[in-house]
Amino acid sequence: MNQTHPITGEAIGLGEYVSWKIQNLIRRWAFILSVTAATAVCWATRNGHVLTWWNYTASWMALFIESVVGISMYKQTQSDAAVIRKILKMETAQFEEIKDLITRVETDLEVMHYPEITDKDNN
Repeated sequence: MNQTHPITGEAIGLGEYVSWKIQNLIRRWAFILSVTAATAVCWATRNGHVLTWWNYTASWMALFIESVVGISMYKQTQSDAAVIRKILKMETAQFEEIKDLITRVETDLEVMHYPEITDKDNN
């Protein structure tokens, strides 16, 4: 079963895929408003037992959501780092090619402008 990143279309692992799907559900106004409404109802009861269990639930949800977000962020950072390293390697190779080209051009210019120097060097 192949999973793809929802934005880039790149292949991703199952854990990252599940993380993105869960985030798609929780990053909505409906979820935020539902949790806010549940909190208000629990506070309105003024029941210590209800408030305690709601605090436990809310704490668990916070840890769960942070973990879900962390999974995708961590994996995305790894993917970005791999791409950046690849680009830097390409740029380094291109930089070396440019340096070689500049050296050849400088040598050719010296020969064109100062032929007597190169003639003396050859004798």
